[in-house]
Amino acid sequence: MAVRLEFPFVTAVLATLLLATPARADAAGDAAVAAMDAALNRASTLIFDYQIYNQELGKPERILMMKLQAMGPKRLYEFTAPADMAGTKLLVLSPTQMYIYLPAFGKVRRIASHTRDQGFLGLAFSQDDLATTSYGGEYAGQIASQTPTQYLLVLTSRTTPELSYSRIEMTVTKDRMLPLQLKYFNAEGANTKTESRSGYSCEGVVCTPGETKMVDNIKGNSTRLVRMKWQQNVAIPDDVLSVRNLNPP
Repeated sequence: MAVRLEFPFVTAVLATLLLATPARADAAGDAAVAAMDAALNRASTLIFDYQIYNQELGKPERILMMKLQAMGPKRLYEFTAPADMAGTKLLVLSPTQMYIYLPAFGKVRRIASHTRDQGFLGLAFSQDDLATTSYGGEYAGQIASQTPTQYLLVLTSRTTPELSYSRIEMTVTKDRMLPLQLKYFNAEGANTKTESRSGYSCEGVVCTPGETKMVDNIKGNSTRLVRMKWQQNVAIPDDVLSVRNLNPP
């Protein structure tokens, strides 16, 4: 019974905040972002196998395979195909601490902070995109509009100018507080990227999208992550998500 009541309870709390005085508008937006962050991070661990469809402007579409293991903010991305990408790994320990292993060089390298907003190995996703697991810590929320089933949230950077995006506009479902579309804007107000998440499926209260697509509106590139299979709340040894594990013996 508690599980069935969880999502309606979140909606009821947000509705109460929306009926408050205008001075409470930011509180309602922050509450919505907090509810979305909670919905995105219900699992203690997640493991995904993805098929990736990558389209760079003027080039044929390329198909890749990738495995993701996630525990809290830590994430390990490992390409398994094609042959020239197999074994390439990205380790995220925090939004500011990321490492890459390239088999051709046989070395682990820390990713410089000034390059984190660049496309990762030709993908439309940047390292920052792949590292982001929640939004409320860096962004203040506002409910710009709503329909009976969705919120349009506007997230603005709280203080730091070092974020990849100064503003994010999100379309979020009311029932489970899951994002469907994210529009990313730079400091000049340009919509640099647009991300869509679709085909959600759930195991208990843990829901993940079947497809995530990022479009780089500046370069004209796009990347689709198609979920082939996934697991939740399974044991991942701590040493798997470590710098030492990146470089095989």
